[in-house]
Amino acid sequence: MDYLHIRKEYGRDLRLIGGIDLDTIRPGKPSIQQELVARVSPLLESGGYVPLADGRIREDMPLENYLCYRKLLNEIVTGTG
Repeated sequence: MDYLHIRKEYGRDLRLIGGIDLDTIRPGKPSIQQELVARVSPLLESGGYVPLADGRIREDMPLENYLCYRKLLNEIVTGTG
């Protein structure tokens, strides 16, 4: 589901949670960074959005990639990145 498309169609009245594709976390930092900047940043700016990974993190997710995802997400959310 494309959250940016949904936001454009329904506006901020529709609150959103999730929307970060787990498949973009598996490849590593460049993929994670691209996903978070392209999707999370604009949704946060428009408000009514809680960024989370879609689904739960499985045991096959490399820990390094998960930690990178959490660090970059924190930087975007807090504006420190």
